[in-house]
Amino acid sequence: MNHLFPPFNDVRARRAILMALSQEDYMRAWVGDDDSLWKPMPGYFAPGTRLYTEEGGDIFKGPRKLDAAKRLLAESGYAGEPVTLMAGQDTAFTKAMGDVTADLLKRLDTKVDFAAVDWGTVVARIQQKSPPGQGGWQMTVFRSYGVELADPTSRFLRAASSYSGNGWANNPQIEAEIAAWYDATSLDEEKMIARRLNRLAVDNVLYAPLGVMLQHHAWRKNVSGIVQAPLPLFWGVSKTA
Repeated sequence: MNHLFPPFNDVRARRAILMALSQEDYMRAWVGDDDSLWKPMPGYFAPGTRLYTEEGGDIFKGPRKLDAAKRLLAESGYAGEPVTLMAGQDTAFTKAMGDVTADLLKRLDTKVDFAAVDWGTVVARIQQKSPPGQGGWQMTVFRSYGVELADPTSRFLRAASSYSGNGWANNPQIEAEIAAWYDATSLDEEKMIARRLNRLAVDNVLYAPLGVMLQHHAWRKNVSGIVQAPLPLFWGVSKTA
């Protein structure tokens, strides 16, 4: 969500999205009915990483609160203006996530300006700080590898109006916690900071986590040296004739 312009410059509008969205809907739109291929993500650190925490993540859990989200969106000042949603149509994942998001916005009684474009256009347009309706945007969807969400070095956690990927989020408290993490001298201290940081990120709604998905990979029998990793790594790989 773009933090620079209405409605999502108001944290209440961003919280309304968290209250209403279903991570299960998003994950099933991509992986189908195989429950082994996805996990919920009630926060900003990937499950399985050493700093994973659910601190402050209750808003992601339990039945979705659509009516309460509508009221909170109205309290934020939203009055029916179009919400520009960009979603790449030439990438299967972003198309599926875009369709779910468009449906979510409609169920929140918002007017959706669905910019169903190619991924290259999304990458270029997301850098624009122009107002919506003048080349700008208000929402978009994409994904990252879990390794990018392992600790506070993540660019998605930065909150100094410096990164388009989380809508130029700005929160000095979050930045202070990130700085404190760099100075931590023990894992226990890192975990304590991560818990505070996760709560702040949820409260400020840096972005809306959609869940964690796993993917099947396959390779020929004559290929060896494949290692388990958070993304495909090709060094050390060899094949026989």
